Amino acid sequence: MTISNDDDLKSLQDIGRIVAQTLAAMGRAIEPGMTTAELDRIGRALLEREGARSAPELDYQFPGATCISVNDEIAHGIPGARR
Repeated sequence: MTISNDDDLKSLQDIGRIVAQTLAAMGRAIEPGMTTAELDRIGRALLEREGARSAPELDYQFPGATCISVNDEIAHGIPGARR
C-alpha cells in the first residue's frame, strides 16, 4: 500500500495494532489438541470485534480468516483439522 496522506498512515497504524493484538491473543488461546480451524475461528472473532476483515480472504478468496502454519509448514497454511 502506498501512504499518500496522514489518514493512510493512521489506518495502517490502526490495523497493525489490531493484527498484533489478534496474534498475541491467538497465541494465548492455543491449547494442546486444538485444530487450526478452531484457532482461525478465534482469530476471525477477534478481528471482527475490532471491525477488521481478513485481507487474504477478501482479496484472494483464501479459505480462512488467518494463515496458520504448523511446525514444518513455512507459510500460508490453510486452517483445518490439523492439530
